[in-house]
Amino acid sequence: MKKNKKNFWFIFFTVAILSFTLLYLGIKYLLGNPVTLQNIAAYIILSLIFGAVSSVLYLLQLKIMCFVFVLGLFVGYLDMFRTFLGSRSGWEDLAGLLSLFTWMAIGLCAGTVLQFLSYCYHKIRYRGKD
Repeated sequence: MKKNKKNFWFIFFTVAILSFTLLYLGIKYLLGNPVTLQNIAAYIILSLIFGAVSSVLYLLQLKIMCFVFVLGLFVGYLDMFRTFLGSRSGWEDLAGLLSLFTWMAIGLCAGTVLQFLSYCYHKIRYRGKD
């Protein structure tokens, strides 16, 4: 349990700090929007939520779901950056954040499905060995 607790905090801080950094850099430098104190507070809250979700999934021993969720976040940030750089219609900030949330939700749902399939596989495979 001690190792799980150590990894819990490592995952929490890693995901939260990377999320904040990527959000800040993406909005300020790629999009070119000014960052206010209210924006920073929103970035911190969103980053803490992402960190909490990923670390709680790990703590509950849903490691497949945790990995796929973090992978969905990574793809979401890449898609958000692509949207920021590719479009100049005036809606790229909203479209980029929407793509981040979409990929985050896809990662969470796909992780849930894969975790359930893994559970069913282990339940069927080790049925007679109890």
